[in-house]
Amino acid sequence: MDISGSIFAAMLTPFGDDGAVAPEGIAPLVDFILSRGVHGLYVGGSSGEAMLQNVEERSLVLRQVADVAKGRCSLIAHVGTAATCDAVALAKLAGQMGYDAVSAVPPYYYKHSFPDISDYYKAIADASGLPLIIYNIPALSGTDIPTEQLLELMQDDRIAGVKFTATDLFQFSQLRQQAPGKKFYFGTDEMFLGAAAMGSDGGIGSTYNLIGDVYVGIEKAINAGDIATARQLQRKSGDLVKILLETGVLPGLKHALNRLGVPVGPCRRPFSAASPASLAKLDAWMDANGLSV
Repeated sequence: MDISGSIFAAMLTPFGDDGAVAPEGIAPLVDFILSRGVHGLYVGGSSGEAMLQNVEERSLVLRQVADVAKGRCSLIAHVGTAATCDAVALAKLAGQMGYDAVSAVPPYYYKHSFPDISDYYKAIADASGLPLIIYNIPALSGTDIPTEQLLELMQDDRIAGVKFTATDLFQFSQLRQQAPGKKFYFGTDEMFLGAAAMGSDGGIGSTYNLIGDVYVGIEKAINAGDIATARQLQRKSGDLVKILLETGVLPGLKHALNRLGVPVGPCRRPFSAASPASLAKLDAWMDANGLSV
């Protein structure tokens, strides 16, 4: 099975001021993201604050996004959890709701053996009946799957590839060279140009919620051999990321979208609000880059 498209927004999750998931905010968010030209949505991942939600809440989000976006773009459901049974339940739902693929971080918190991690991924693949993309994000999951183990996992035909959210472009290139039949999506937004130049299959990122057109443009520029344009667009991404590191990435992105009239609400606690000084920098960046109401 093929996953069409290459630029996927790691979709935020709207919350109300009371901290509850706000499903009514999903349609406006989907509309805005797709208006930037991205090819698909990666639902329920780190950017979606999925690890702060229970299985019922995550199921609600998966259902609502499918209802709103299915047939309009490609859909990847992130179903990774600490417990295999929860990941399996979400994977089954994704298959039933017509998602194009599933993805999962390794099981986290406990230090699991590689056989345990392998069995976890096999259970998810069995449950969904969809292509599976391993989500390797060692900075947050606490598990850095080595190149050899990733390659071993990808010997399973059901595993379609990797969402690689790290800074080791050498490892990324080695994976690409040694598993040419698999898909490799880069997830470190401020370094997307480097991965695109190395032949990535696209990107999946949080800032794509706001500036997905930038990453579409970088990919097009690289494919056309227009390095100057690609560099210019990557600088735009880097300037935004620098500010988001001050605001907090998710609080900053939600502030920006709320400011544009896209009702995503706040982040869920224990995330806190960004400082007024950092938000003033973000507002100035938005105004300078044509992101104003």
